[in-house]
Amino acid sequence: MITDSIKTAYQSPRLQYIRINRQDEQFKVFLTTLFQDPQVHALTSTMLLRPTGDNEVDYLMDQYANALLGVAICLLPSKTPDDSQTQETTKPTIIGEMVLGEGGIPNSVAHNRNASIGIAISSQYQGKGYGREALTWGLDWAFRHGNLHSVSISTASFNTRAAKLYRDIGFVEEGRRRQVVWFDRAWYDELLFSMTEEEWERVRA
Repeated sequence: MITDSIKTAYQSPRLQYIRINRQDEQFKVFLTTLFQDPQVHALTSTMLLRPTGDNEVDYLMDQYANALLGVAICLLPSKTPDDSQTQETTKPTIIGEMVLGEGGIPNSVAHNRNASIGIAISSQYQGKGYGREALTWGLDWAFRHGNLHSVSISTASFNTRAAKLYRDIGFVEEGRRRQVVWFDRAWYDELLFSMTEEEWERVRA
């Protein structure tokens, strides 16, 4: 069947992706904990570095829920013959979040078929390849199902690990905004990356 290729469309080898909604209390708790980690906060956001409160989390929940794609990144449950019923009732283990077209894409610009993507992984799950796996899945979704023509991503120039990952995945560095990120008494550039659908096709060939 033509739909056989999308049987596992909401998962990758080790992860599954669950849509974020405003009433998801488990994700709200996770998001609060995620951004209470100063290092995660600094590496994934240019927002003012301060403890995260309900107002900030509620704002982010709305932005993610309205996005073209806003998902909780979760570990894929192990499958054994005896735990099928348990899996249905056990809450997924959330390890991160990913958002494409945060806040939604207005109809007035939707014809341009581009959006930015962002990702954050909880500190205890970093360094295991989950970020690369999730971002690869997000790009596949954007070009296969979201019908986008280009996807952009950015990071502060001090986040060299993220910049290397983006280049390795196939993003092209297209420029930088100079000295627009203020962090710990110093100014840093914002690095701008993008990938077109033709570039994605070459990477995935």
